[in-house]
Amino acid sequence: MHTPIFLARALGLALPLLVATPAPAQAPSARWQAVCEAQLPPTVVEVVAEPAPIRHRQDRSVADLMQIQRLPQENAYTLGLTEMRLGTRIAFRSPTLSHPRERLVCMRPAITVTLSLDPHVVSVASEFQEGSCAHRHILAHEMRHVQVNQLTLVNAAERMREGMRQSFGNKVYYGEAAELQERLTRHIREQWLPWVDAQMKHTLQRHREIDTPEEYARNRTACGGEIARTLDALR
Repeated sequence: MHTPIFLARALGLALPLLVATPAPAQAPSARWQAVCEAQLPPTVVEVVAEPAPIRHRQDRSVADLMQIQRLPQENAYTLGLTEMRLGTRIAFRSPTLSHPRERLVCMRPAITVTLSLDPHVVSVASEFQEGSCAHRHILAHEMRHVQVNQLTLVNAAERMREGMRQSFGNKVYYGEAAELQERLTRHIREQWLPWVDAQMKHTLQRHREIDTPEEYARNRTACGGEIARTLDALR
């Protein structure tokens, strides 16, 4: 059973466009603009999907897991759970040129955005002892959800990288150094990261294709009925 920590309504999936950085109060001179265009290195945008370690938990019972996620099927039990949260880091290493007389700089961004699923937590109910057939059966099911999450993150990073590169282009930005970095960081967090979040939420249908009634019915016969006997004892 898959339950992202941040489950919410799906957002639009269109790639966002770059919001233009506000111009300084006094526009830079044409001569300084020419210097910036000629001397600044090209824009660099990297978006990386960073592998995060999977944390395994077996300290919560079936009842505990059902408090977090109750299945829609009647008389169904939550035997395992996959939880995640989207983690992000934004790093700037953008070289700048300073205006000779004003408190202005020019820069082309050099940005690395790192995406991760951290924590990515896989739980198996405590009633199923580690090493048992039932434990392996439940864990294998949860790992299918993990694979969907990981693949989705990699694909989202690739699309975000392509979209940001097209959006930023090779444009030169002008302003005060700290303000430029703060505004670009805010733009990424407010415009691009919600898009990644929406990509993760958009996988709900793929998770539903794993969590089918037929899959849950298999639990009754898996491992020679080991799971069924444990659940019957909980009634």
